[in-house]
Amino acid sequence: MDDPTKLGSFALLGDADPVPQSLFVAYPEQAKTLALLHEVSRELTAILDREELLRRVAERIKKIVDYEVFTVMLWNEQTQHLESVFAMRCNDFIPARTRLPLHKGLTGSAAGQRRVLRVHDVNEDPRYIRCETGVEARSEIVVPLLMQDRLIGVLDLESTQPHAFTLEHERMLSTLGSYVAVALENARLYEEALQNERRLRMDLDTAREIQRQLLPTGAREVPGLDLAAAYVPARELGGDFYDFLPYGEGCLAVALGDVSGKGTAAALYGSLAIGTIREIVVDHACGPACMLGLLNQRLHGTRLDARFIAMLFAVYDAASRRLTLSNAGAPYPLLLRDGHVISVRLEGVPLGLLPETQYDESVLDLAPGDVVVFASDGILESQNTAAEEFGLERLSAVLSAISPQDSARAIAERILAETDDHSGAGSAPHDDRTLVVLRVTEETGSDFSKLPIIY
Repeated sequence: MDDPTKLGSFALLGDADPVPQSLFVAYPEQAKTLALLHEVSRELTAILDREELLRRVAERIKKIVDYEVFTVMLWNEQTQHLESVFAMRCNDFIPARTRLPLHKGLTGSAAGQRRVLRVHDVNEDPRYIRCETGVEARSEIVVPLLMQDRLIGVLDLESTQPHAFTLEHERMLSTLGSYVAVALENARLYEEALQNERRLRMDLDTAREIQRQLLPTGAREVPGLDLAAAYVPARELGGDFYDFLPYGEGCLAVALGDVSGKGTAAALYGSLAIGTIREIVVDHACGPACMLGLLNQRLHGTRLDARFIAMLFAVYDAASRRLTLSNAGAPYPLLLRDGHVISVRLEGVPLGLLPETQYDESVLDLAPGDVVVFASDGILESQNTAAEEFGLERLSAVLSAISPQDSARAIAERILAETDDHSGAGSAPHDDRTLVVLRVTEETGSDFSKLPIIY
């Protein structure tokens, strides 16, 4: 190596190779500089907190460049100003309050010209602006922090001694500046990602609460009917939904839907379906098949080709204990009667796929002790570690073991508990799980003039 002074001007790409020990003997100062660059280049890539990053940079530079004040200013693209974000005086942090446009002061000039400014005596430079640092500066070096000529900010070192900064310092800081610029940009992107994640989390929490409030808890003034619902989304927001609707004197409509897909888009589409159902009910309180037909037309008209809804819709008449059902591609409803489980085989095309679809109806004349269960496919398709689904057979076994004294709420909770046990502790849910359980009781009522009260 003919000219050791050229060592400091080498630009390092990525992690630098360790400095050979022989170099410390032949060229100790240059080797010390390269060792620092090697150490810092490896260290900076692992630091994503900006304050910690700049503190570490200040400490490392202090090892080979003696200074009294170390300042970092970042370029604010919106305000078009350099703004102090970090300042240290003799190992003590000091307030960072400076704010400058480009080409003003030494820092603004260095940033505007995209080149290092090394001033031997600031008292002789008209561009110098004195700052409240508590130090009487005499010399200063300002290093622009650039990424492909995009200004990130500047490093600013001040000393109480004139001629404190040398050409070697300038070379070393110029090389180091490229690493600092990349590290600062990484820290900014990381903080931005954290802020976005926090904002998204707050939005999801709000959306989850809104979705929860859209779903009713139960219904009163339906003589002879014990009703319960359960809803466990696989993610923060789910694509399953259910609803209870007053449907005339002593009549209650029950809906259970499952939107294709999961997450936010599915939840929004489910909310759209709930709103549309409630709107249709006001003007057209028709039978279940008619209701599904009208809803299908509305959802198909939204032209969301990637989305469809599997749905059960039923109307319970308390006076006759009659349940009229229609199905748009959802799992078959289950009827538990005298310890036996019967699948109500009723099929249909999911909503939103084909226009003018016609739906069939089925009528169940229920008796006290009968239990009807609507379950989304997330119940049946809950998997264990061996990828075995919970399935209809296990669900039927759970229902067959139900006691006549079990409430609708207890039945729903038992089904969820059994699917949890099947999947195993700590397993990620495969799909949203939603249940509606109707249990017919011995209670009778002669006054059916009251509409069901949804709560």
